[in-house]
Amino acid sequence: MRDARRKEIRLSRKEIFYIKHLALEVFGKDAEVWLFGSRVNPKLKGGDIDIYIEVSEMKEIVEKKLSFLVKLKDVIGDQKIDVIVKQKDCQELICREAKEKGVKL
Repeated sequence: MRDARRKEIRLSRKEIFYIKHLALEVFGKDAEVWLFGSRVNPKLKGGDIDIYIEVSEMKEIVEKKLSFLVKLKDVIGDQKIDVIVKQKDCQELICREAKEKGVKL
């Protein structure tokens, strides 16, 4: 796992702040957030924003995910954003990949 303070990512400080802030607001203070995919590779251009969020409780997760996306697009603009929300300690391949190759915000 890489930390956003030590790794160059292709998002502004404002975008990083709002991704983290809104994830905690919508999913709860124990939510953990990673950015993964092409935006963590400074050599690439473009690409969607891939966000992986781990939560302790999956209650009302569809509503929360939609709320998060609406709020995020309101502050950073209409961009292609993919959000994966999983239970903490998820062992699925996508969970492991996002955490190992991504940047924790």
